[in-house]
Formats: sequence, C-alpha cells, structure tokens
Amino acid sequence: MNTDLTVGKPWKVLLKYILPLFGSAVFQQLYTLADTVIAGKFAGQTALTAIGASNAIVNILMAIALGANAGCAVLASRYFGAKDNGKVKSTVFTALIAFAALSAVLLGVGVATCRPILAALKTPSWAMEESAVYLNIYYFGLPFLILYNLGTGIFSALGDSRTPFIFLVISSVANIVLDYIMVQPWGVAGVAWATFIAQGAVCLLTLVFVFRRVTGLHTEQKPAVFSASLLKYLILLAIPVALQNSFVSVGNLIIQIRINECANVQGEGITSGFTAGFKLLVFCTTCINTCASGLTNFVSQNYGAHRFGRIKSGFRSGLAISSVLTAVFFLACFIFAEPLVNLFMPGDEDIALALQTGSQYVRIASPFFFVVTVKIVADATVRGCNGNVGFMVSTFSDLILRVAFVFILTPFLGFAGVGWAWAVGWTLGTAVALGFYFAIPCLKKKNMRLYDEEGNLIAAANRTASFPQKVQ
Repeated sequence: MNTDLTVGKPWKVLLKYILPLFGSAVFQQLYTLADTVIAGKFAGQTALTAIGASNAIVNILMAIALGANAGCAVLASRYFGAKDNGKVKSTVFTALIAFAALSAVLLGVGVATCRPILAALKTPSWAMEESAVYLNIYYFGLPFLILYNLGTGIFSALGDSRTPFIFLVISSVANIVLDYIMVQPWGVAGVAWATFIAQGAVCLLTLVFVFRRVTGLHTEQKPAVFSASLLKYLILLAIPVALQNSFVSVGNLIIQIRINECANVQGEGITSGFTAGFKLLVFCTTCINTCASGLTNFVSQNYGAHRFGRIKSGFRSGLAISSVLTAVFFLACFIFAEPLVNLFMPGDEDIALALQTGSQYVRIASPFFFVVTVKIVADATVRGCNGNVGFMVSTFSDLILRVAFVFILTPFLGFAGVGWAWAVGWTLGTAVALGFYFAIPCLKKKNMRLYDEEGNLIAAANRTASFPQKVQ
C-alpha cells in the first residue's frame, strides 16, 4: 500500500514507517552475518580471513546498490509527494533500465580485475584462493543486488516499508538455511552461492511487485519509459550516496591493507578478529542508518509538498526513535563483546588473539554509536532537502579522519588505535553534519513563514523565497 507521509503526526507516521525498514535492515544484516558466522564455524579462520579480505570490495559494490536505492527513492518520493504520478513512473522505469545496464558492466569489470585487486590489498597468501572464489561468485550476483536495492527504494518512495520487509524475511531465512547446507561440502564457495540464490529470488519477487505497484498509479498521459532529464537528476541524487559509501569502502580498503600487514606479522587472529568486530559494528550502524533512510523519504515527500514545519518535527522524532535503538545496540556490544565475537570463531583452533582483537575494537567504538546516530539523522534530513554537497562533505570528513588516525594511532596504541580512529572520525564528522543541518535554507524561520501549514505559498511573500518553490 502506498502511503502519503505529508499528513498525520510526524512521530507516529515515522514510527510506523521506520519499523518495517528497521526490521528489513536487521534481517538483511543477519543473513550477511550468517555468511561470516557459518564460514568461521564450519570452514575455519582461513575462510573468515578470506571473507574479510573481500569485504572492502563487496562494500564498494554495495555502495553502488545503495546509491541506486537512494537516488530513485528521493526523486520518486519527491514527485509522489507533489502528486505527479507521471514523473514517478518515468523515474522508476528510467532507473531500472539505467542501473540494469550499469550492473552488467560492473560484473564484467569485476571478474576481470578480481585477483589483481586482492593482490594489491596484500591479501594473505593462505587466503587468496578462497577470497577470489568468494568474490567472483559475488560479482555474478551483482545485478540481483543492485536491482533488489532499487526495488526497495521504489517501495520506500511510495511510503510502503512493509512489503520489502516481508520479502527480505523470506530471503534471509532461506539464505541462512542454504549457508548451513552448502558450507560443509563447498566451504566459502557454498556460502557465496547461498547468498547468490537467496538474493536472486528476492530480487525477482521484488521487481514483479514493483511493476504491479507502479503501473497501478493513475496518470492522465502515458509516461516516458526512459527520460534523459530524469536520468540526470537520478545520477545527481545517487552519486552522493554511492560516493559516500564507496569512499567509505575505499577507506576501509586502505585500513584493510594495514590490518593485513599486521596479520602477516602477528598472526591470522588479527584479521579474523577485526573481520568479526567490523561485521558487528556494520550490523549496528547499518540498522540505525536504515531508520535514517526512512527519515530521508519522509523529509523528501514533505519537501516536495512544501510542508517544512513537518521536516523539523521529523528530525526530532527520527533522532528520538534512532537513539532508543542505538542504546540497545550499545549495551549489547559493550557488555557482550567477547561472546559476540566468539560467534564467528571455529571451536577447534587457537582463537585467543582473534577474540582479544575483535572485542577490544568493539568495546572502544560502541559508546560512540550515540554520536554517529546524530550524524546519520542530520545527514538524512540534509539529503531529503536536496543538500547533497553537505551530505558528502560530512561523510568524507568522517572517513578521511578515520583512515588517517588508523595509521597515526596504531604505531603507538597497537590495534586499539583502530577503535579510537573510529571514535575520532565519527565525532568530528557529526559536528560537520550538524553544521549543514542548521544551514538548510527551507528550515530558516524567514523562509518557513512563506508557506502555510498546507504547503501553499503565501502570495505576498512570493518574491522573497530563497529556496526552490516547486519540485525540480
């Protein structure tokens, strides 16, 4: 069911809308974690190292998928909020065609460059073969990954967060079952194929329902199947998110090089411990970030409808909801760091170094979940108000600092420096994000007074508005 996010009490609308998105994120991350946990338990530390060595590259691919999701979701929700169903349809069709072509290109490039990139990352020799196998299978599933994320973005733009949640639950359960069945005879390759099958099934299911939902929207005239002008807007909206996540992933690639260097000197436990700890942090921050993605769609619909007072209320409500969830993640990670890291470890190997490394990293970084939550919510609001530059700057500043401090602090603090690098980057990145939030033009008092509560421009003030008066 499509939902208009421009009416109703903001906190109630957001809570109802965000909870299925949060559930989707939890299940998506659970089956991502299942790959790592099952591989570590049944295929040993070498398998865990192989997945860890591939993670940074996988995250770059995921960044592109999230960019497709965000670009389409923001633009389609803006037109949906403005009641322009023709533009909604054209946006969806254009996005599907463009990103399907992009995924095919990325698949070919990825397979051709797989081993050289792993070698450049200084992947430990004992994990090279399994890393290459895992990554190549992942490349073949890339079209499913990108088109599935595009589909969930379309559902979100139409105010429906429940349907993709149901699909994802089915896919997650299937993935975990297939992981368990396929890892024992085929090792890391079995884990990768399990993800491929589950992702492919949910992608096809999502696309079928997307076509049914979008074609059901009423329009006076037949919409364009492909629009170059809308593609330009899609790219402009998708690039900041893709660049943000890609930049984060490139930073993680650089950090992974440092981790691999340490592993080659100190032992395999450094890489496997970091992989486990990093997976836990990504699980938590991704779930929180999904709530913020829901806020972006809420903000974007209200931006399109010129209901700017609801944007401020949405920011406060989004921050409150996300903070409650953040408290749960922090307590779980801080109190149970070692047992959680141990979930990834095989029972028949020496895992002391891995447990120490992973739990130390998690305990240092997890208290700063509260800081990064503020950043995520501020970024979401800025992006929904068309502030792509501010969104990118706050993200890049956070990452650049994290990468720099990993190399600055680890010679003095040892592996603990990795955790403190995360803390510094998140804190300073949050300060930048808040600066851009408070600078949003449409939330300035003088500009908010130009529109009534229904989003109608007050005629006497028509000439003084300093931000876009119609959806672009």
